[in-house]
Amino acid sequence: KPFWHPFKLAIATAPVLAASGEVFVTQPVVQIQDATGRTVVTDDTTRVTFAINSGQGNLGGPTTVTASKGVARFTDLTLTGSLTGEYVLKARAAIHNANAAEIETAELRLSDLSVLSVSAPRVAEGDTGETTQLVFKVTLSPASNSEVRVNYADAQTGTATSGTDYTAIEGDTGIFAAGETEKDITVMIT
Repeated sequence: KPFWHPFKLAIATAPVLAASGEVFVTQPVVQIQDATGRTVVTDDTTRVTFAINSGQGNLGGPTTVTASKGVARFTDLTLTGSLTGEYVLKARAAIHNANAAEIETAELRLSDLSVLSVSAPRVAEGDTGETTQLVFKVTLSPASNSEVRVNYADAQTGTATSGTDYTAIEGDTGIFAAGETEKDITVMIT
């Protein structure tokens, strides 16, 4: 098969899971590659589907996307069900090459993926003029072999008032370096 024709799928970015039913922290990215493993940048038509190959649960969100320049980027995928079971997630596409259309797949085991969790800390509100730190511990387990970026912001839910009861977080990104498993996010309580 000539090297410039689509030949196989490769999961370039593995998803990082959140809680059941929550949008994946990191969405999967699938490359359409030639026989030598290079991305086929001329491919803007291959439709790639991400699905549960085995395991109990439901994959939600847009599960089929069309590649752009040989890359299929998924957005807003969720997994509903027990995140402790043995799932196999599969990327699947009909690859049209010089010889024929073939179904190509790439698989990931859920046990190989990182899951993000956030603690639910509590702190007594201080007296007027005092500030207290409320520290959320964010855990990535198991550690990822590559950098993981986590976007976070103030959801403004509950009875506390931003600006009066606490200093809002306007939106930021926590970066887990390869191998790192914990980050702290601090909110100042006033």
